[in-house]
Amino acid sequence: MKRTGLIVALALLMPVLFTSCKKDFVCTCQSTDALGNTSTETYPLTDQTRADADDACEAFESDNFWATRNCHL
Repeated sequence: MKRTGLIVALALLMPVLFTSCKKDFVCTCQSTDALGNTSTETYPLTDQTRADADDACEAFESDNFWATRNCHL
């Protein structure tokens, strides 16, 4: 009887365990140019998992001769 109860409990929890939790995130980027001037931009990332939001935010980062941009959630 306990084994059957365990199997039923696991069967009911499976959908909860394997669904991804999608949320809204905000990616904040700080840019610094060659003269030392800084600016901050924010980008809304809607309906994404944490991993997808991290990847999307990282895509906003850039470095070149004139400026450096660092982004984080």
